[in-house]
Amino acid sequence: MSEALVVVAKNSAEHKRWNYVVYAYALGFLLLTPLVLEPFEIGKMNRALIMSVAILAVNLVVGFNGMLALGHSAFMGIGAFVTASMVQDENWDYWQVLPVVLIVGFLMGIIIGLPALRVKGLYLALTTIAQAAVFPTLVNIDELGIAKRTGGPNGKGVSEEVIAPSYWEWLPGVDGARGGSAYRYWIIILMLGIILLLVTNYLRSRPGRAVLAIRDNEAGAAVYGVNLPIVKTMNFAISAALGSVAGLMWCLDKAFVAGQDFTFLLAIDLIIGLVLGGVGAIQGSLVGGLFVVWVNDLTKRISVPLGLYTLNGDGPLAKAIFGLILILFTFFAPGGIVSLGRLINNKLIKIIPLTPSGQPIDPMSNFDPGMESTRADAAMKMSIAGPALLAAGWLLMAVNNLIVGVVAFGLRMSIVVLAPVAMLVGLNELKAHADGNRPDSIKGPATMARTLGALGFLFVIGYAVQRFVQEYPIWDIPGI
Repeated sequence: MSEALVVVAKNSAEHKRWNYVVYAYALGFLLLTPLVLEPFEIGKMNRALIMSVAILAVNLVVGFNGMLALGHSAFMGIGAFVTASMVQDENWDYWQVLPVVLIVGFLMGIIIGLPALRVKGLYLALTTIAQAAVFPTLVNIDELGIAKRTGGPNGKGVSEEVIAPSYWEWLPGVDGARGGSAYRYWIIILMLGIILLLVTNYLRSRPGRAVLAIRDNEAGAAVYGVNLPIVKTMNFAISAALGSVAGLMWCLDKAFVAGQDFTFLLAIDLIIGLVLGGVGAIQGSLVGGLFVVWVNDLTKRISVPLGLYTLNGDGPLAKAIFGLILILFTFFAPGGIVSLGRLINNKLIKIIPLTPSGQPIDPMSNFDPGMESTRADAAMKMSIAGPALLAAGWLLMAVNNLIVGVVAFGLRMSIVVLAPVAMLVGLNELKAHADGNRPDSIKGPATMARTLGALGFLFVIGYAVQRFVQEYPIWDIPGI
């Protein structure tokens, strides 16, 4: 018997309902972000998404290929400086620079990868660390005209303002005070979506499977005909090209690049984001980027008064809190936030795969607790807890304290998960009762869970729609 509250066959009606909830939340998140957040917060979101792309580049080498490479900050810097130089000095558009950045990053990956990948483990780590450490110095060299192109120690600004063309103004947040930040947000989202699609297909392709085979068993992969040097070098070059694209996005967002932006500290942040998000998982790269940027920002805003002295968050306190968070995740979620999310998800819903004929690989009856089911009671408690936590969160908003504010936000957001889960569990339990697999005693709790869960879910959707219309009236959309 499964411990999950919902057990469904893959591609079944119940499974599709669950997916619809996920799609609705994802769409709401994308649409509301440039409308609800302030311009500087949108900027933080942009940086978080850019970091996600860079972490994904690291993940291709470390997580999917099993190679310990720590120098991707240099590839980000290469992409950023090539972009700034071409846009500022040659008057190119960002989209025109993109293929150049990809080619340069790929070639640099081959040049660095060919000698670097001849060593393994700590030796490879040291080689790539040296790459990250030396890059900020290289861009300041006067010889060969490098400093002229990069701006040297002063960095290089991009004077060209990124303003949304008229045909982009229909996008949420673009036509207004948030215009520039929101426009960059949508460009970054578009690029991120394309990158995720390409990386997913790459890992499913024959070269991608060879990369995974090397990670799992290098000797075995060689026995089955995988050309280790070529596969490793090509994967490293693809990873470098992706890191360079992250550098282009960095330049697009900040409109200024300098060597000190791409030091070894940035490389460390990428590794931290990878470990915290989840090594060897695409979702882990996304979560890691969001975590590194937003949690770092929150820790810097914390201050503790100690008599005549105030311990500010932008000093040692922030580093201490962030370090404590790393330690806690190492002990309680060694697989990263993604593994923790999967654990929670497995407690909520279990998807039974199908056979080639379209039947569940295991009979659904094996996972049904039958007359002894307590799922309806659990769902009823969740349907009540959602509104209660929401109310508590709203009450705590009156307290002017950063930590309390974060807690209040978490309490308010709990209904986002609890309400749809309670609704779906209630629906499934009522269906099981109709089929004769549940006693009459579950009708009351199941009905309550379904009703309160549906009301909570409608409240979430209605609140999101209200904020969307408030910030982006449909009558302002061109053509309406």
